[in-house]
Order: sequence, then structure tokens, then C-alpha cells
Amino acid sequence: MERCENEVEYYIESGFMNYKEILTKCGYTNPYGKIAICNECLNNRDKLKSIRNHEENVKADNDWLKSCNWGEM
Repeated sequence: MERCENEVEYYIESGFMNYKEILTKCGYTNPYGKIAICNECLNNRDKLKSIRNHEENVKADNDWLKSCNWGEM
């Protein structure tokens, strides 16, 4: 999977009516447990295809491990 050096901004609730900014590198896990994708990669079909292919491979690996009662890696 291709990764770029861009960062993605997330604003996470921190207390009552207060938010803090979290920066996550593109291609890494975001605060919500999904993959962070910057606007540049989101608009590039080849990179987006690579990211989706990687996610499908990870899911297939985890499904196989679960079927063997080994749990996720």
C-alpha cells in the first residue's frame, strides 16, 4: 500500500464543548479505527485502489485467522 507524507486532521471531543486537533499520517489508523486518507490520495484513483486492495487483504487474513481460532493479528 502506498503512503504519502501528508497529515489528516481530526477534531476529537475533549470535555464539554471542547475539541482537540489530532494529526494522523495518511495511510495510518485514524482515531476512529479506520484508515486515514488525505484529500490528495482520495482524489488519486491508483492510490485509492491500492488502499482498498490492502484493506481487503487484511480482512481476508483476519477472517482466515478467526476461522482457525487464532484471533486477529
